[in-house]
Amino acid sequence: MVQNEEILIEENVKILSRAPKGVPDGDYKLIGWGIDTTGRRLIDEICQIAAYATTSQFSQHIMPFSNLNPGSCRRHNLRIINIGRYRMLKNLQTNKFVKTKSEISALMDFLNWLEENRGDAKDGIILIYHEFRKTSPGMLLEALRRYNLIDRFSKIVKGFANGFNVAAVKCKNSTKSFSLRVMSRMLLNKEDDFGNAVDRAQASYEVVVYLGQGERPDLSSTNGENSNDNEKHINSFISQFVNPVSAEEEEIASFKVLLERQNTFRPVFGALMKATLPERRHASHLRRLLAENNIDYDKLKTAYENSAKDGIEEILKNEVPNAKEKDLTELLEILDCFFDPEKEAVQPKPRFFANQNRRSQVRRQSSNKENGEVNINNNTTESSSNTGSSDATPRSENGPIQQVQPSETIVQ
Repeated sequence: MVQNEEILIEENVKILSRAPKGVPDGDYKLIGWGIDTTGRRLIDEICQIAAYATTSQFSQHIMPFSNLNPGSCRRHNLRIINIGRYRMLKNLQTNKFVKTKSEISALMDFLNWLEENRGDAKDGIILIYHEFRKTSPGMLLEALRRYNLIDRFSKIVKGFANGFNVAAVKCKNSTKSFSLRVMSRMLLNKEDDFGNAVDRAQASYEVVVYLGQGERPDLSSTNGENSNDNEKHINSFISQFVNPVSAEEEEIASFKVLLERQNTFRPVFGALMKATLPERRHASHLRRLLAENNIDYDKLKTAYENSAKDGIEEILKNEVPNAKEKDLTELLEILDCFFDPEKEAVQPKPRFFANQNRRSQVRRQSSNKENGEVNINNNTTESSSNTGSSDATPRSENGPIQQVQPSETIVQ
């Protein structure tokens, strides 16, 4: 079974850290879906939800409470506009405002649409998406949990299937990139930036159907027996890549525990998390290494109080097997400098902008030019005033009038 395999792109580099559990073969309805969000964290919100089936489509924008971060604005071409007391969602491509609903109204409409398009599928619906880093299922389940809609959703949907995992298994000998854009160009001869959830939902469905049939599919065909045979074959193929809803909920629960353990290291990595983007990523990687191996702040503090630096070194060597030697050395230095009051905590490198010197030179040159222009203007003004004074002698019709010099009066 595929769920027991580890998918590799390069040597010793995994792209599937937790394989799907799979579901038994059955009568399922495949639907592609996608969401646009304000970010990629579990606490971020959905601003558009879309789904695609062969007979119908669904799309609904949602007004989030928070603004989209800059990356999401560029990715989805959406932006929140504040007009007085009102908030509106604007499409940056069409430069028009879009109609939105509240989150609970959009989720209710989505569930109603799923029930209507379930058809005769006795075993439920399989939602297909395509992501390298799996974030959409967790964010959707968290949104449903806020309004107590998980039970209703579980009765309709059997599980989630990531098209990225399907492409990584079927196309590992033909390409090294399994993104939706590459798969769509290779298999469907379509070029798109997939910034919209509607386009991603349709492309995710078509890519999985293509890979499931093993040849270029006729997605619009509805011929009796051939269509039924194709659906059974694709259902049997995709069932091993499906992660049930219950398994997704377990992953979310374990992920929340991991986040709580990871947040205990805020005092240690606080300064590094305020540095440049590469340093923040590296600090987040080091912090996650500790959290994934069930190491929290209190455990390291107790080890340092008992055995000082040797206690921390022993924990890192024995309980962090998935870390490189360089990362372990850096972790030991950061933790030792933090817990030792006589040492200074590790600080981020000072920020240096490549064009900083050039900017100062440009400022000096511009200021010199301005000073030079001021001096030239002053000299010009003085010369013009002198010329004007010399030309100010009175003239008559016959020529200039000679001025009579005053005679001195001698008083005896």
